[in-house]
Amino acid sequence: MAGEITRDIANPYGYCGMPCALCSRYRTEGKSRCPGCSCDGYYTDACKVHHCCRDRGLAHCGACPDYLCRRLGSMSDFRDLNTGHVKPRTCTLIAAQGFDIWYRDYAEKAALLTTALRKYNGGHMKRFLCELFIHRDLDALQTLMCRAERISGTPKEAGKSFRALAEALDIETLPSNPIDQRTKK
Repeated sequence: MAGEITRDIANPYGYCGMPCALCSRYRTEGKSRCPGCSCDGYYTDACKVHHCCRDRGLAHCGACPDYLCRRLGSMSDFRDLNTGHVKPRTCTLIAAQGFDIWYRDYAEKAALLTTALRKYNGGHMKRFLCELFIHRDLDALQTLMCRAERISGTPKEAGKSFRALAEALDIETLPSNPIDQRTKK
């Protein structure tokens, strides 16, 4: 049933609105890899939103009849990843359109990020790519990935070309939401 908790999920997510499958901590190998909040990741022990959704049997905070409550209002962005305040945007979208609609698009974004990391991660692109896929809507990412199909070269060259293409698309289509300049090296 929509809005109820689903634990067997291919792309973990935060009950607070964090798209865990797009996070660099989820996309890391080894001991520092976080399995995602819906899979009892690193940050869930102390998280009031995580416990509230689990206790109520909800798939997401945005699916709660009491949304927007003070538990979510006190949540902040991560220190080590610029999420562009994705949490309230996600919760508002789920509250308006439902979890299933949001999750369908989210799963597609996660699949596109997997492809981008495989093809265009020239060694120092993971954070840039994760933030890009968190900030952009699905249509913009599909356009970017379609145009990026023409990119070739070494992994480093492909990464530089992909970054340039993403920045060019920002200028063309997304001037109100530029890629965070902190990610440039």
